[in-house]
Amino acid sequence: PPYDDAPLNRAIVHAARDGMISGEGGEFHFTITNQDRSVGATLSGEISLAHGREVMAKPIRLNLEGTAGQSFGVFNAPGLEMSLRGDANDYVGKGMAGGRLVIAPPEGSTFASQDTSIIGNTCLYGATGGTLYAAGRAGERFAVRNSGATAIVEGTGDHCCEYMTGGLVIVLGRTGRNFGAGMTGGFAYVLDESRTFVDRYNHELVEIARISTEQMEQYRAHLRSQIRDYAEATGSAWGQTILSDFESFVSHFWLVKPKAASLGDLLASSRSDAQ
Repeated sequence: PPYDDAPLNRAIVHAARDGMISGEGGEFHFTITNQDRSVGATLSGEISLAHGREVMAKPIRLNLEGTAGQSFGVFNAPGLEMSLRGDANDYVGKGMAGGRLVIAPPEGSTFASQDTSIIGNTCLYGATGGTLYAAGRAGERFAVRNSGATAIVEGTGDHCCEYMTGGLVIVLGRTGRNFGAGMTGGFAYVLDESRTFVDRYNHELVEIARISTEQMEQYRAHLRSQIRDYAEATGSAWGQTILSDFESFVSHFWLVKPKAASLGDLLASSRSDAQ
């Protein structure tokens, strides 16, 4: 018998089964603790068995409160949207294939989210699709081997976007060192108010460019729309601050891309990844 009986995963599948099988989705509320690991994985497996590559007519929405154990949203399937008010441990969205994960501080929190960790290390490891919004800082190796997911966080540790091959990452704050090591696909936007990012990214395979020039108008519009969606989903005060004075903040953003990729192809590739 398994060591972990996974009571929350079993309760989620029981509650969502009818809506999952019919494809009509539904909305459900649960409390989560750090003993609850790989939450969402069992339901994602059931969704894949029932629908294969087809997307459900309506999503299943899980609203959770508390602290998630490791691997929250692992292998997340298209049609599953999980919103967590609290925080999560390592490996959020590992192998994520679709759907959406939204992680935000509890209601009534007074701390500055851009200075506070909300998810752990190695999140989005090997993700192939879907969206992750986290209203706070991530740990080390965020989006390592990401090949298709879109993610927005408010800061990261070392080795962000390591070995990334696709997708989009937006960091609305400080990063650690060695950003983009081995990155061969996808691209990122990084907010660099302290003007230290030039010493923090890996120069071997990636290069950086400002998006405040006239030639980069498409990228500015793209970034703004992404932050707008993020702020709406998370209620992030920091996201709203950036939006309210976007013309001032945009001069502090870097676009990070593989040296082998042309600027003209980046937006098209991000849209195809999202699909």
